[in-house]
Amino acid sequence: MSPLPATPSQTVGPFFHDCLLREDRCEVTVSDEGGAQIRVEGRVIDGDGAAVPDAVIEMWHAAAFARIGTDAEGAFAFSTTRPKGVEVDRGTMQAPHLSIAVFARGLMNHLLTRMYFEDEPSTETDPILRLVPQARRPTLIARRAPDESLTPLYRFAIVLQGAGETVFFDFRSPAR
Repeated sequence: MSPLPATPSQTVGPFFHDCLLREDRCEVTVSDEGGAQIRVEGRVIDGDGAAVPDAVIEMWHAAAFARIGTDAEGAFAFSTTRPKGVEVDRGTMQAPHLSIAVFARGLMNHLLTRMYFEDEPSTETDPILRLVPQARRPTLIARRAPDESLTPLYRFAIVLQGAGETVFFDFRSPAR
Protein backbone atom coordinates (compact mmCIF):
# COMPACT_ATOMS: atom_id res chain seq x y z
CA MET A 1 0.00 0.00 0.00
CA SER A 2 1.44 3.39 -0.97
CA PRO A 3 1.33 6.32 1.42
CA LEU A 4 -1.31 8.96 0.83
CA PRO A 5 -0.10 12.17 -0.83
CA ALA A 6 0.08 15.33 1.24
CA THR A 7 -3.08 17.38 1.24
CA PRO A 8 -2.82 20.76 -0.44
CA SER A 9 -2.14 23.81 1.65
CA GLN A 10 -5.17 25.89 2.55
CA THR A 11 -3.85 29.26 1.46
CA VAL A 12 -5.28 31.75 -0.97
CA GLY A 13 -4.24 32.44 -4.55
CA PRO A 14 -2.68 32.90 -6.99
CA PHE A 15 -5.93 33.80 -8.75
CA PHE A 16 -6.10 37.51 -8.10
CA HIS A 17 -5.30 38.68 -11.60
CA ASP A 18 -8.06 36.51 -13.10
CA CYS A 19 -10.69 37.43 -10.50
CA LEU A 20 -9.96 40.90 -9.15
CA LEU A 21 -8.31 42.49 -12.16
CA ARG A 22 -10.79 41.50 -14.85
CA GLU A 23 -11.44 44.31 -17.31
CA ASP A 24 -14.80 45.04 -15.68
CA ARG A 25 -13.36 44.98 -12.13
CA CYS A 26 -10.17 47.01 -12.51
CA GLU A 27 -11.10 50.47 -11.36
CA VAL A 28 -9.34 53.77 -11.10
CA THR A 29 -11.64 56.54 -9.95
CA VAL A 30 -10.90 60.07 -8.86
CA SER A 31 -13.26 62.77 -7.64
CA ASP A 32 -12.77 66.52 -7.90
CA GLU A 33 -12.17 66.82 -4.13
CA GLY A 34 -8.50 65.83 -4.10
CA GLY A 35 -5.39 67.94 -4.47
CA ALA A 36 -2.75 67.99 -7.18
CA GLN A 37 -1.91 64.92 -9.26
CA ILE A 38 0.78 62.57 -7.92
CA ARG A 39 2.24 59.28 -9.09
CA VAL A 40 3.08 56.36 -6.80
CA GLU A 41 5.44 53.55 -7.81
CA GLY A 42 6.44 50.63 -5.65
CA ARG A 43 7.02 46.93 -5.25
CA VAL A 44 5.52 44.14 -3.19
CA ILE A 45 8.20 41.78 -1.89
CA ASP A 46 8.15 38.74 0.35
CA GLY A 47 10.27 37.92 3.39
CA ASP A 48 13.15 36.70 1.21
CA GLY A 49 13.21 39.92 -0.80
CA ALA A 50 11.64 38.21 -3.82
CA ALA A 51 9.02 39.94 -5.95
CA VAL A 52 5.38 39.00 -5.44
CA PRO A 53 4.25 38.93 -9.08
CA ASP A 54 0.53 38.44 -8.61
CA ALA A 55 -0.51 40.65 -5.72
CA VAL A 56 -3.37 43.11 -5.92
CA ILE A 57 -3.18 46.53 -4.30
CA GLU A 58 -6.28 48.53 -3.48
CA MET A 59 -5.65 52.17 -2.68
CA TRP A 60 -8.19 54.69 -1.49
CA HIS A 61 -8.60 58.06 0.14
CA ALA A 62 -11.49 60.52 0.37
CA ALA A 63 -11.19 61.51 -3.29
CA ALA A 64 -9.98 58.38 -5.09
CA PHE A 65 -9.96 54.59 -5.38
CA ALA A 66 -7.76 52.30 -7.46
CA ARG A 67 -7.16 48.57 -7.86
CA ILE A 68 -3.78 47.66 -9.32
CA GLY A 69 -1.98 44.37 -9.90
CA THR A 70 1.74 43.79 -9.58
CA ASP A 71 3.86 42.73 -12.55
CA ALA A 72 6.50 39.97 -12.80
CA GLU A 73 8.92 42.09 -10.72
CA GLY A 74 6.29 42.79 -8.05
CA ALA A 75 6.00 46.38 -9.27
CA PHE A 76 2.86 48.50 -9.19
CA ALA A 77 2.15 52.09 -10.18
CA PHE A 78 -0.82 54.42 -10.16
CA SER A 79 -1.67 58.09 -10.44
CA THR A 80 -4.10 59.80 -8.11
CA THR A 81 -4.75 63.11 -6.47
CA ARG A 82 -2.74 63.98 -3.39
CA PRO A 83 -5.07 63.45 -0.42
CA LYS A 84 -5.93 66.11 2.08
CA GLY A 85 -5.86 65.71 5.88
CA VAL A 86 -8.82 64.02 7.49
CA GLU A 87 -10.43 65.21 10.71
CA VAL A 88 -10.59 62.50 13.37
CA ASP A 89 -12.53 64.55 15.85
CA ARG A 90 -12.83 68.24 16.61
CA GLY A 91 -9.38 69.74 16.42
CA THR A 92 -7.52 66.49 15.67
CA MET A 93 -6.41 65.95 12.10
CA GLN A 94 -4.84 62.93 10.43
CA ALA A 95 -2.03 63.72 8.03
CA PRO A 96 -2.71 63.19 4.33
CA HIS A 97 -2.29 59.49 3.60
CA LEU A 98 -3.41 56.69 1.33
CA SER A 99 -5.13 53.64 2.76
CA ILE A 100 -3.88 50.43 1.16
CA ALA A 101 -5.12 46.83 1.16
CA VAL A 102 -2.84 44.04 -0.10
CA PHE A 103 -4.13 40.74 -1.45
CA ALA A 104 -1.51 38.09 -2.24
CA ARG A 105 -1.03 34.34 -2.43
CA GLY A 106 -0.50 32.74 0.93
CA LEU A 107 -2.58 35.32 2.78
CA MET A 108 -5.80 34.13 4.33
CA ASN A 109 -6.85 37.74 4.91
CA HIS A 110 -5.87 40.92 3.14
CA LEU A 111 -3.38 43.22 4.82
CA LEU A 112 -4.18 46.84 5.64
CA THR A 113 -1.61 49.59 5.78
CA ARG A 114 -1.17 53.29 5.11
CA MET A 115 1.17 55.37 3.00
CA TYR A 116 2.22 58.76 4.34
CA PHE A 117 4.27 61.41 2.51
CA GLU A 118 7.79 62.30 3.63
CA ASP A 119 7.39 65.90 2.47
CA GLU A 120 4.17 66.47 4.43
CA PRO A 121 4.89 68.38 7.69
CA SER A 122 1.81 66.99 9.49
CA THR A 123 3.02 63.39 9.01
CA GLU A 124 5.08 63.67 12.23
CA THR A 125 2.01 64.52 14.30
CA ASP A 126 -0.46 62.08 12.74
CA PRO A 127 -2.34 60.38 15.62
CA ILE A 128 -2.36 56.94 13.97
CA LEU A 129 1.28 57.04 12.92
CA ARG A 130 2.25 58.05 16.47
CA LEU A 131 0.81 54.72 17.69
CA VAL A 132 3.50 52.92 15.67
CA PRO A 133 6.92 52.46 17.34
CA GLN A 134 9.37 55.08 16.07
CA ALA A 135 11.71 52.49 14.53
CA ARG A 136 8.87 51.02 12.42
CA ARG A 137 7.38 54.30 11.13
CA PRO A 138 9.65 54.56 8.06
CA THR A 139 7.89 51.49 6.58
CA LEU A 140 4.78 53.67 6.20
CA ILE A 141 6.39 56.71 4.59
CA ALA A 142 6.73 57.14 0.84
CA ARG A 143 9.86 58.86 -0.38
CA ARG A 144 9.63 61.65 -2.92
CA ALA A 145 11.75 60.75 -5.92
CA PRO A 146 13.85 63.41 -7.60
CA ASP A 147 11.85 63.95 -10.73
CA GLU A 148 11.88 66.58 -13.43
CA SER A 149 8.24 66.13 -14.46
CA LEU A 150 5.38 68.28 -13.26
CA THR A 151 3.77 65.34 -11.44
CA PRO A 152 5.45 64.48 -8.11
CA LEU A 153 6.60 60.85 -7.91
CA TYR A 154 6.61 58.88 -4.64
CA ARG A 155 8.23 55.48 -4.07
CA PHE A 156 6.73 53.01 -1.61
CA ALA A 157 7.72 49.40 -0.92
CA ILE A 158 5.37 46.88 0.67
CA VAL A 159 7.37 44.19 2.47
CA LEU A 160 5.14 41.30 3.54
CA GLN A 161 7.41 39.90 6.28
CA GLY A 162 10.93 39.80 7.64
CA ALA A 163 13.44 42.63 7.91
CA GLY A 164 11.84 45.95 7.07
CA GLU A 165 8.34 44.47 7.15
CA THR A 166 5.69 47.07 6.45
CA VAL A 167 3.49 47.89 9.42
CA PHE A 168 0.06 46.36 8.90
CA PHE A 169 -2.96 47.42 10.93
CA ASP A 170 -5.81 45.43 12.44
CA PHE A 171 -8.82 47.69 11.89
CA ARG A 172 -11.38 45.12 12.96
CA SER A 173 -13.69 46.44 15.58
CA PRO A 174 -13.45 44.82 19.00
CA ALA A 175 -15.95 42.09 19.84
CA ARG A 176 -19.00 43.32 21.67
